[in-house]
Amino acid sequence: MAVHAPYNHAPPPTQEINGQKPTLAPAITLERPADCINRGQYPAFYIICGYLNRLRADAPHKKYELLTRIFGNWREKVGPDLYPLIRLLLPDKDRERPVYNLKESMLARCYIDILSLEKHSEAAQRLIKWKQPAGNSPNPTGDFAKVCYNEIKARSTVEEGQLSVEAVNMLLDKLAVGKMKQKDYVPILKAINMQCTAEEQEWIIRIILKDLHISIRERGVLSAFHPDAIDLYNVCSDLKRVCWTLYDPGFRLNKNETHLELFHSFLPQLCGRMNDASLENIAKAIGAPKEFIMEEKLDGERIQLHMRGNGAQWFYCSRKAKDYTYLYGAHPGEGSLTRYIATAFQDNVRNVILDGEMMVWDPVVERYLAFGTLKSAALAFSLVKVFDILFLNDHCLSRKRLSERKRLLRSGKIFKNIENYKGRLEFVDEKRGKNAKDIREYLERVVETKGEGLVVKKTDVIYQTNSRGYDWIKVKPEYSDQMGENLEVLVLGGWWGKGGRSGKISRLLCGLREQAFDDGTLQDFLFNRFWNELLGLRVDFVSHLMHLRSMRCSPTHLSQCRNKHKKHWRPFDRSNPPPFMKLGPVGLDDKPDVYIEPENSFVIEVKASEIVPAGYGIGFTLRFPRCKYIYYDKNSRDYALDDECLWTVGQGFFYKTRKLIKRTDFMDLFSRPKRSYDDSQGPGNFRGQKLSDADVETSIFSDMTFSDLEALVHKHGADFTQAQLSDLSAIVISPDQKNPLVRAQIRHGVNVIKPEWVFESIARRTALPFLKEFLVFASEEAQDGRYYNKTLEQYDKVSFVRDRTGGALVDEDGDADVEDEIMDGEDKDEIDVEESRESKNRRMAREDLKEKESNRTLEQKKLQEAWGLRSRASPGDSDSEPEEEMSLKEESDTDSERSRGLRAIYEDEEDGENDSHESDVGVNGDDYRAVPLSGLNDKEEGLMGESPEAMHYDEDRIFYHLAFYIDTAKNAAVNGLESSSPSFDTQERLVKVEKLLIENGGRVARSISDPKLTHIIMDDEDSRRYVELTRKTAMPKRKHIVTPKWVEDCVDEETLLDEDLYKPK
Repeated sequence: MAVHAPYNHAPPPTQEINGQKPTLAPAITLERPADCINRGQYPAFYIICGYLNRLRADAPHKKYELLTRIFGNWREKVGPDLYPLIRLLLPDKDRERPVYNLKESMLARCYIDILSLEKHSEAAQRLIKWKQPAGNSPNPTGDFAKVCYNEIKARSTVEEGQLSVEAVNMLLDKLAVGKMKQKDYVPILKAINMQCTAEEQEWIIRIILKDLHISIRERGVLSAFHPDAIDLYNVCSDLKRVCWTLYDPGFRLNKNETHLELFHSFLPQLCGRMNDASLENIAKAIGAPKEFIMEEKLDGERIQLHMRGNGAQWFYCSRKAKDYTYLYGAHPGEGSLTRYIATAFQDNVRNVILDGEMMVWDPVVERYLAFGTLKSAALAFSLVKVFDILFLNDHCLSRKRLSERKRLLRSGKIFKNIENYKGRLEFVDEKRGKNAKDIREYLERVVETKGEGLVVKKTDVIYQTNSRGYDWIKVKPEYSDQMGENLEVLVLGGWWGKGGRSGKISRLLCGLREQAFDDGTLQDFLFNRFWNELLGLRVDFVSHLMHLRSMRCSPTHLSQCRNKHKKHWRPFDRSNPPPFMKLGPVGLDDKPDVYIEPENSFVIEVKASEIVPAGYGIGFTLRFPRCKYIYYDKNSRDYALDDECLWTVGQGFFYKTRKLIKRTDFMDLFSRPKRSYDDSQGPGNFRGQKLSDADVETSIFSDMTFSDLEALVHKHGADFTQAQLSDLSAIVISPDQKNPLVRAQIRHGVNVIKPEWVFESIARRTALPFLKEFLVFASEEAQDGRYYNKTLEQYDKVSFVRDRTGGALVDEDGDADVEDEIMDGEDKDEIDVEESRESKNRRMAREDLKEKESNRTLEQKKLQEAWGLRSRASPGDSDSEPEEEMSLKEESDTDSERSRGLRAIYEDEEDGENDSHESDVGVNGDDYRAVPLSGLNDKEEGLMGESPEAMHYDEDRIFYHLAFYIDTAKNAAVNGLESSSPSFDTQERLVKVEKLLIENGGRVARSISDPKLTHIIMDDEDSRRYVELTRKTAMPKRKHIVTPKWVEDCVDEETLLDEDLYKPK
């Protein structure tokens, strides 16, 4: 549980172990195998650039073939050591060049110097302001490497690159030696500029920025390199080790050769996510009625603790392999943690790997802090909470069952007396359970002790690195005034305040960026507006936004925020809104007073009571949104809207994810006349059975009408009727045309579809187009459909369709992609509307590739032929598609290995930086979240606000739409709660708070059973009823229990503050 961890129990810092100074164990170094040496000549770097161009332009299923060809040619012409190549393909995973300390701004300044540009010239400004939309200018924006390419190409005299892959790696090593100044970077980059073409420099810049934009990551690259490569990488996170261990493609690892090793970071096991996260479903998924383990969920950072040499050496790293040893201590007597726990292990524990959570305890407020909120506190009060042991005395334990590992961890054989290290080293609190009731009871217990939630785990499973399944599932409580999770969105604009906030921004316009192309890049700034009301902005934060008055700012906050945005806000022209902002038809009154460019903006984390439909650009908005956190280190690229987002909102969940969903909206393909809802059901005697709206689970048939399978189609959002509508727009479902009523519909030209169409659509989570095999009768319009003559199997191979498991599928039969068919349509005006985003991006990449290929010299073309980049039959045919130029070699891989590699390509998307096992706010802020839309189908009396139409907080009455119960002795007696005798001061504080609540719009309830109750006010000096109130007010959702100080601070700050900081002691 979240209890006070007194630091006076922890032993003092030590330099010795068992009375002796430790002998440092020798560092483990990786040696290259004797026969893993390249004997051939390294290829020119432009050969690799050619491959990268093709990877960017190719369809997903062709990337695997191209990668295997790259690696095969390298082994044949250069040698077995592919590390020099793979580190260029995966620059973000290169541990030997972890950082270049070169971001776009520094690179822009360097290239202004290298290209001798005048600082205020248009070219220099294009480099500096590379993110800003260029209007009607043909110059690209939003892609720094492409912007640089255009400027370099216009000035470079280099026609053929002079650098080999080896030379490029050497220059990159020079750039990564440490933090340097601009004058140190310029000579190295100038050498690159003088010896490389603009195309080569574009790719070098992408490598430096660690983002190639080729839509493939380590899973896909390593699967093409060797069948066992990804398994080995999962347990070591070391590209060099993977390349040097698996240099022979015929060599296969045994299972015991992919185990964890000391002082090698690994990718840990993560929690799975469930759409229907009811406790009953979670219990079933986790194996109930079999016994499972419930652990307290912690709000810290996932950490791996490695120790060897009987405590002589220590190693700490995050789940993304970031080394934190420098913070926590590599040897006894060093760092903020090792010095306190160096003597914690039993004498016979020579080495160990522990999996846990790094926490920060603040002794002033006596509570755990979210990791990363205060670095100085992290250094002074570090605490590791351990929940797993994965390695002990030279033996990997990851293949042992969780129950065995837990038993060993707490057996007393690992730690001497862990209670003596309380506040520095502790076990995660856990309990065993067998059903949903046990989960509910333990969750209540955790909440009662002010905890975050639970993680439930199967007991009979092994530890699976880099896995996110249902072996571990996160459980969080929901509060009556908010959804189960928070959202992170980008600020786009704002409105001027009034009264006390006159002259300051009081409301924010926020949005999500429209998703775009299949390489991870995004459309030129186009943001869907999400909502326009926001409470939770402190006065000091509002002040620094416009750099007006700095009221009640701490010195730290002032120094961080001063001058942050004073030049970035611009007046909003309602007749000419900025091109990056997509607004909905909600009226001029909802247009902001000022806006901010996305590249100058910032990200905020918000909580809200629910997500509801609205007339904004996204089609939805937040109800009663409140700001919790402000982030300046997060990129607008990460806050994107995609089709999956819309589907999951309709289903009852909102996913904030960077995953690219490759699916088009097939509802547009039907082009049915819109019908009125007034006559949708027809006369009463023709209506089907009456079904509750609460039964709706998805909305994939929300615009269609059916005559059969009523309960099923209603469950997925469709209307139904047992009589045809007057406009013949209802679709008939029948297995055949034997029924005379069906034949009558056919005579009127109505489509008749088989029930299988419904089942297959539900399985794919989208309404399928009318395929011939699913139609009993097809109208002329249906027969003219783009997909009519395709089979379901062929249709499933279209790249933007997902199979029923969620995996992306592509066309493998050699036919033209559906995206290409769209481009070949007769109606040119509809191309931009109908073509898929990934198709557009790939088409642009192909055009770019053709341009670059047309500039190749004869010598370069010959070398490309030798490396399989150009067909010998038609080396100069620039009109053919890149895929047609390539003649694939026969693969030596087995079919299963090829399938595995293809699957890796499709699934190769970046995971969230944060681990859902413990934390909701990641260090780097990239979360994958499932947010229940509480209240979409709830009864009106269970919702916040005076009515369902109420959407926003009142600026002048900040507690309006909230209901409060004040925990006084008198109210306790009325509600049958435990009695108490509070002091006069306590009673005075509660009386004062009640007056403040009423004056600021709050409603004070006398009963704890009030259906709209959201908050309970409890004084620190009379908190004996905390547990009792937590239990009795838990249903249907929990209530915030806060101290009077929360009310006072909210009034002082003129906004609602985060309740988590005001829980009673």
